[in-house]
Parts: sequence; C-alpha cells; structure tokens
Amino acid sequence: MKHVHLIDTSIASDNLGDEIIVEECRSHLLPLFPDAYISTSSGHDGLGPWGRDLAGQADVVFLLGTNALSARDQTKRRFVWTVTKDDIPVLKNKVVLFGVGANRDFDKVDRTQAKLLSTLLSSSHGHAVRDSLGGQIIRTAGRKAINTTCPTLWRYIDKSPPVPSEPAPSVCFTLTKHKANSNDAAMIEILRNSYENLAFWPQQPRDLPYLQELTRTSDIEILPPSLQAYDAHLAKTDTDVTGTRLHGCIRGLKHNRRVLVVSIDNRAREIGSETGLPTIAREDIPANLAERIKGPIPLSMTLPRAAKEDFLGQFR
Repeated sequence: MKHVHLIDTSIASDNLGDEIIVEECRSHLLPLFPDAYISTSSGHDGLGPWGRDLAGQADVVFLLGTNALSARDQTKRRFVWTVTKDDIPVLKNKVVLFGVGANRDFDKVDRTQAKLLSTLLSSSHGHAVRDSLGGQIIRTAGRKAINTTCPTLWRYIDKSPPVPSEPAPSVCFTLTKHKANSNDAAMIEILRNSYENLAFWPQQPRDLPYLQELTRTSDIEILPPSLQAYDAHLAKTDTDVTGTRLHGCIRGLKHNRRVLVVSIDNRAREIGSETGLPTIAREDIPANLAERIKGPIPLSMTLPRAAKEDFLGQFR
C-alpha cells in the first residue's frame, strides 16, 4: 500500500480560488492511487510536527496547485508554500509539483532558490507546471518541467464548453484588492452600462471592502463568499462571468457561461496566451471592454493533451 502525502494550498488560505484548483487536482490525482493511504498538510502553514511525520513516511509528496513557484528565496518571507529548515530533510527529493505556476514575473532565478528547489523536488519525476514561467524556474533547478497548463482547464481538452455567443442579461464579476488599479472602477461602470443585472463574488475577504470603496453597491447583488454559493449562482443565472480573478472566471466555464478574464499579472496573461482562454489586459478596459462584451467572445482553446498524459502516466 502506497502512502501519498498532499501539500494542500487551499488549507489555511483566504483565497477561494485555491479551492477551485485543488478540487481539480484531486479529481485527477486520487483515481491513480485507489489503494493508497492519503494524508494531507497545509501549504500556507507548512508541514508542522504532524505533517512532517506524515510526509517523512510517504512514498511521494504532491504539492497541489496555485502560484507556489517563486524565483526569489521563498524561505525569507511569508509564502503560499511554506518550507522550514526542519521540513527540508523529510521533503528531500520527494516533492512532485501538480498544477503549480510562477507567482510573478522575474528576470532570473535566485541561486539559493534554485538550490532549495533542486533539493526538494523529485529527480525521478516530471513536474506539472501551469505556465512557461513556472517551467523556467523548474528547469533552472535542474528538474523536468511538463507544461500541462492549469488542471482546471483539463476537462476541456476534448471539447470546449458550449458557451453562448451573445451577451447574457446579467454579469457576475470579481476584483482583486491586493492588486488594486484605477481601471477597476472603469470596469464596473462599463458593466453597469452593458448589463441589466450585476452580481459580485468576493473571492477573498478584502475584495468586498474594495468594491465598496470603488462604487455604490445598492444595485449589485453580493454573493456569499463560498464556492458553493458561487456555483449555485452560476448554475441558476443566465450570466456572463468576468473580472480580475482567473480561477473565478474559469469556474464559469464549468457552468457553460461566457467568460472574459481581466489580465492583471503573469498568470492570466501566460495561461491565456498559451491556451486561448479569453482575456483582456486591464489597461485595455477603458477603450475595449464595452466592445468585447457586445460582440461574441470566441472560446477555442488549445490544451496540451500529450503533456497531461505524460505527467499522469508516471503514476499509472
């Protein structure tokens, strides 16, 4: 019986997008180990004494999802993948990345970070990264990177979801407080002028106060901050989905909703350019968002079937 340990980046996270990613990772990974003992620890808090024992006993450790690859030394600051000096011996040459991306643009990978990753990451496996920047970090560390894009898109490898060509009467949108920008207010006003009904999903707690700073909310339905409430709204409402939250938008595809991701950093930019996921740069909102909404938003994604099979095939 194998022992598989999961470093779960949705535990102790205030970002509901992490739940979306980890849910998809688990759905593809766990069927490969039907008879395994599965244990779990938090990515944000690190292993801790109990998790350290479990990871030390495990045959393989998977780091699941999110933007957990840094080109800078991740041990010197708070980070979504916390690794302490006590964790390094038990994780040595044992961690396999699954659906992990780079957290930001970079010019080079710090030497100390490359050394840490080369120590932690399995030399016997390819690592599933969701963008080319993540792959660059992994290759600098001397490990094999497989660009599988984000596992949240894998369900569309065979066929893109049947999204409408025309705009819906309603829109559900998201914001990102920690990457605030004046064009966010412009986006909201354009949405007001383009749709009959507006709804807002706060993917992080600070996003709702940010919305209230930007505009009045009397004409906006505020959804409860849970993935269950978000799914329920998307299932029952004829709505488009847009905003600055990449995985909040991707979730709309699961409900066959027309989506448009507002690109605010490397994540949406990289995934959009590599797969065809519809995106608009935030700096283009004032000039182009209204027209993008009015017209069809084609969804013709090219997703890496061979890369997905290359990664999963290691564990079959």
